[in-house]
Amino acid sequence: MSVLEEKDDGNVKNGPVLFSDQEDKTEEAKKSFIEIGECTYGNKSLGSSGQHEQMTCDCHENWDPTSQKNLACDDDSDCINRLTSVECTNKYGTCGKDCQNQRFQKKQYASVAVFQTEMKGYGLRAEKDIPDSSFIYEYTGEVIDEEAFRKRMVQYDEKNIKHFYFMMLKQDSFIDATRKGSLARFCNHSCNPNAYVDKWVVGEKLRMGIFAKRTIKRGEEITFDYNVDRYGAQKQPCYCGEPNCIKWLGGKTQTDAALLLPDGISEALGVTHKQEKQWLKENKHLRSKQQKESSSVNEAFVKSIEVSPLEEGDVSRVMGALMRSQNLSITQKLIERIFLTDDSYINTLIIRVHGYKTLSQVIKAVREDDIELVKKILIILSKWPKMTRNKISSSQIEDVVKEINANCEDEELKTLSENLLNEWGNLQMAYRIPKNVSNGSSGTPSFFTRSTRSRSPERSQSNEPIEMEDDSLPEGWQVAFDPNTQKPYYYHLELGISRWDRPTKVVPKGPRSKSIEPPKRTNNHGSSTPRGFKDDELAKREEERIRREKEEQFREMREKERRLQELILQSQKEHEEKKSLEEKLRLEKLEKEKERHALKKKDKKPKHDKHSKDKKHSKHSHESSNGASRSSEVSLEQQWTKLFANYVPNLIKKFEAEVGRDNIKGCARELVKTLTEKELKKHPDTKAPKELDSAKLKKIKEYCRAFMDKFLIKYKAKHDKKRPHSTKEDGEADAQKKPKLEDE
Repeated sequence: MSVLEEKDDGNVKNGPVLFSDQEDKTEEAKKSFIEIGECTYGNKSLGSSGQHEQMTCDCHENWDPTSQKNLACDDDSDCINRLTSVECTNKYGTCGKDCQNQRFQKKQYASVAVFQTEMKGYGLRAEKDIPDSSFIYEYTGEVIDEEAFRKRMVQYDEKNIKHFYFMMLKQDSFIDATRKGSLARFCNHSCNPNAYVDKWVVGEKLRMGIFAKRTIKRGEEITFDYNVDRYGAQKQPCYCGEPNCIKWLGGKTQTDAALLLPDGISEALGVTHKQEKQWLKENKHLRSKQQKESSSVNEAFVKSIEVSPLEEGDVSRVMGALMRSQNLSITQKLIERIFLTDDSYINTLIIRVHGYKTLSQVIKAVREDDIELVKKILIILSKWPKMTRNKISSSQIEDVVKEINANCEDEELKTLSENLLNEWGNLQMAYRIPKNVSNGSSGTPSFFTRSTRSRSPERSQSNEPIEMEDDSLPEGWQVAFDPNTQKPYYYHLELGISRWDRPTKVVPKGPRSKSIEPPKRTNNHGSSTPRGFKDDELAKREEERIRREKEEQFREMREKERRLQELILQSQKEHEEKKSLEEKLRLEKLEKEKERHALKKKDKKPKHDKHSKDKKHSKHSHESSNGASRSSEVSLEQQWTKLFANYVPNLIKKFEAEVGRDNIKGCARELVKTLTEKELKKHPDTKAPKELDSAKLKKIKEYCRAFMDKFLIKYKAKHDKKRPHSTKEDGEADAQKKPKLEDE
């Protein structure tokens, strides 16, 4: 039980059970596995976060002179990375080196110890108080794919390994901490846990961490809900002792419990656990028809959710969930919430919390699977407030939309993407000219080479651009480094314009304006008056007119570049189509040439036997075709026969003492034949797997047991009557009366 009664000044109150007096078994427990600081991966693609662009925050360095620590991105900050479960890295961003949002990378674990529980084996307890929402430990292990996961489930079951340490990282990636892992593997299950698991983006990988769900007292056991992301081969009794305990872990009970969405997803979708459980209770009888048993999310439940527009507090939760979501149904619902949001302030917040980058990744992930969702995203992008091109360019979403526009066949999608590109094309870059660049008319600005990004505590916290040298740029263009996007940008000082892509041409400057000499004014005495306010205003107007002319020239140049790009893409497309057509004509020509040679050969043969040979050829082709078809059927039949033959004899071998070796062989043949016929009937085009999974094997065991039970009844009845003519054939004949195999 997690609750006991404590007396304080005569009052009785509830509190957690504490295990501080239990012996520390940490060193003993470490001998049962290999401790690793980070996950190992079966291949490079496993555990990918899908975020290939660096996710940078807007925070700035904040060095504490006393502790010499960078306090940027701490708990009290509004760091957009921290809000969306993304860790900052030293290589990118303006928050500086070693900020406070690097807990996975720095292994900033809570103080914990392993102890021996009464019923659950080892457990993990807090050695110091752990505040609410604190990072406790990373769950590390071997990251494997689904095929390896299924095999290991069976292997561990056969080896009678009682404790399982699997956790799903993605739909196709699982963490196995059975042989290699961290102390987090000793966290036990509870139906009323004090911690939870959460996925974080760290660089290009997803990593799983355990976080405090509430304040955890010193000596209290750390637990989380296995039914969210952890799996076992067979169901096991639950010993958590909570009032809401579901009694079992694994098997159907765990599958039902796992249908409830993880905390982060349910909050992002705006639903409560009470709503989820009520829906599951009302629709439990339909579970098998709704989805596969292996699914970790109830698709029918997700589709039944009616979402609402985002409010200010929902933004970070929704964008964080969207960034890590691997399920299309959940992604659709999250996008729907953003789509329904019309408040310009909320949409501005979405843009700030990696909005463009996140939607860019969603489009890349779903564009071939859900065109309607892509359309909805483009409509969202068209609604978002637009003032500058900065975030659009740095997120590279423009390239994604250009690719859609160039390759899509759907007219509506093409129109939406084209309108969006035109709208973005009219936006200007917002930039700051480096402080050491003079805006005067004389002299060339001085440049210095970009220095290292890491700053010491004593250095200025300025976020000014850093100038860079580049003598190969066209006349008038200069380059600087933008700390916000971690990219160089190019600006034309005289024209007051900038761009992210490297310029290749000199910007036309237009006619030079003559120097304006304001007319002299005279007073009543004929003396000239000094230049006044009106003269300055006149000069400013002239400067504004010249600036507008230059901007117009620049826009014309950009439009020409855009059209040229479109022509290049069109030319490439036409060239590819032409090559495809030429290849098609070449193949047709070769085919005709073969037919012509074949006709020539036939004409050379003697006429008297042409008819008979044609008949033979036709018969041979027909037989060959039928033979190939039969060969394919036999091939599939042989595969299934071989598969079942590997299992069936062992499953019924225990009956050999009762019915004899010959009868067992006959029963095995009959069982293999029957099972093969049923599989070919249900799945005529499906190849047999290399081995049976645990669910299938269980059904085969039950079928074989039922078959042998009926066979034994017949067999014993005959022998009780002591028929002298009872033979092996009788036993085999009885095997023809088979029990019905349940459909999967």
